[in-house]
Amino acid sequence: MRSARIVEPMRIEIEDVDIPEVKTGQILIKNKYTGICGSDFPFFLNQRQMNYPLPPGDPGHECIGTVIQSRCSEYKEGDNVLALPLSARGFAEYFLSVPFVTVRLPDRELRKELVLAQTLGTVIHACRKIFLSTLRSPETETLDINIELWDMSGVKVGIVGQGSIGMLFTMMMKSMGADTVVGIDLMEYRLNIAKKIGASHTVNRAQLDFVKDVREISKGNMLDLVVEAVGSSKAVNDCISLTRRKGMVLVFGVPRENNYDLQFNEFFRKELNLVAAVGPHVPTDFPEAVKFVEHNIEDISQIISHVLPLENIQKAFEMAIQRSDNALKILLEF
Repeated sequence: MRSARIVEPMRIEIEDVDIPEVKTGQILIKNKYTGICGSDFPFFLNQRQMNYPLPPGDPGHECIGTVIQSRCSEYKEGDNVLALPLSARGFAEYFLSVPFVTVRLPDRELRKELVLAQTLGTVIHACRKIFLSTLRSPETETLDINIELWDMSGVKVGIVGQGSIGMLFTMMMKSMGADTVVGIDLMEYRLNIAKKIGASHTVNRAQLDFVKDVREISKGNMLDLVVEAVGSSKAVNDCISLTRRKGMVLVFGVPRENNYDLQFNEFFRKELNLVAAVGPHVPTDFPEAVKFVEHNIEDISQIISHVLPLENIQKAFEMAIQRSDNALKILLEF
């Protein structure tokens, strides 16, 4: 089978490798689409002191496809699924998974937009943490709390970073009824899309006094909740500056460094709440994400900027990192 392999920093090759053997409790999936995620960049750029070459298919993890062999009772051959590949080997024509990190997709054509359900599952997980952190009743603090009960009405929200993750937060906050949703980014083309899919306001971070812009939008009160969807200390500090006293900062962007240089005095003086979220609880969050994508397919489609064949994965990574050609979410098709 064809598999992409990062052989050294900033270089990917396509190799022919054996189709993995299916063991008891596993399923073999023929890949249809895999998304390139910002968390993949450190593997390509060697920001984590990797040992090259990486294993074939690593670190792809945003995948949808069709089960072609099953050795479990939960899934059968022919099922369309969203699944996390074992050992994150999703940049390959076939990959293994297990039922716990797999969800069934609608029994029709595998639409490319459904790849975003994986990413959205992580966003829903984060939104669940935000919602639960505002509750006072301990019996409601369970992972399976009904998403339909989430209500952010009257809340002013900002999302720093309008990449695909930030845009999904924008959509979720709108769907949860947030009073104000401010999309913040350096790229005007991204802000234009954010307006179309849910942002009530947008602010270009390149402006000299973007904090003043947000203050005007919030009528001087600043924001109740600010989501960091970039993965840098600078972005976290932006969130601190934009959040009202006793407000909340959600750190979601995958850190590019081990230690952040934070504006801690401002954070302390404002008595802010800091929440971090990473990854989904698959059985709870992925099914909700699939439903959300299905109900919002047109808006989701605007987040996907490019679909390239696996053979162009080198170009795809370079475009994603350099943000060339108005790149947003880039998918690989098999």
